[in-house]
Amino acid sequence: MHKRLTPDSRLPDLAAAQCGLISAEQALMLGLSRESVRRLVRQSYWTRLSRGVYDTTPGADGINKRIWAAALRAGDPCAVGGEAALLLYGLDRRVDRIVIWTPDERHPRSAPEVHLRRDHIGRLAHRRDLLPRIRAEDAVIDVAQHLRIENAAGLISEAVRRRVVTLRSLRRTVDGRARVRNRKLLLALIADLEGIESTLEYVYRRDVERAHGLPKGARQRSASRGTRSDVLYDGFALLVELDGKAGHVDFESGFRDMHRDNVHALAAWTTLRYGSIDVRANPCLVARQVASVLSASGWPGTLTPCPSCRHDRRHPQTGL
Repeated sequence: MHKRLTPDSRLPDLAAAQCGLISAEQALMLGLSRESVRRLVRQSYWTRLSRGVYDTTPGADGINKRIWAAALRAGDPCAVGGEAALLLYGLDRRVDRIVIWTPDERHPRSAPEVHLRRDHIGRLAHRRDLLPRIRAEDAVIDVAQHLRIENAAGLISEAVRRRVVTLRSLRRTVDGRARVRNRKLLLALIADLEGIESTLEYVYRRDVERAHGLPKGARQRSASRGTRSDVLYDGFALLVELDGKAGHVDFESGFRDMHRDNVHALAAWTTLRYGSIDVRANPCLVARQVASVLSASGWPGTLTPCPSCRHDRRHPQTGL
């Protein structure tokens, strides 16, 4: 009979760092023979996930483990890309298919859950971390160029808000590539997102402010100590708060919003607060209300009707 196998003492630490996974190559480097690996599988200590990849903690699962399995299967060098890379950088992303970048000279074979892609532009040169991933800027541009404009705005604004990338670094990344899908649109979007931290803020600027000729408000500015407002119309004492799901989803946040509005009211600031439905479904109504307050505060401009305004028969000022 074989004695019970005790792996090299370094192996459990490496497996733990890799979500319980180990490659056949790593096992051999740590002193295990191929027969030892097969015996561990036969005795159900390990399970074989795919060719050359073994799970030392059978039964445990999760997206990070699946990403590790894809990277180990691809072999070194490789780097995680796409939505999976964005997830590893801390963004809130759904990963339907894991993208793994490999050297250009390889001819990888993809699987239903893993897309192996050849790197033609040097993404692998900048890979980083224990679980190698491409630069955040490359991952953002790779994904954003295939998204609808609002979804791309949401991705870029989240990445900037979380300080994963900057708008400047994204511009450099686009400029440094010979081919980018929707290049002009993407560069215009990046330029347009200065100071914007959410998709809702972007839609407000596009469909409410710009589409109706309203003055350009300052973004993420403070009207009182310890606060930031989504849009501040300096000189007209008007604040616009856009309550999307981020930061406005519980009782405590709602109480803070009310307290902040009261403080601003005492300082003669008017606060208009809108949700996603208001901005997306009724941008003309929102624009009329904002314009009404601005005009009452001395704005000399005139509301410019957008193409959708003629379909809205409500009162031109109040929207009622």
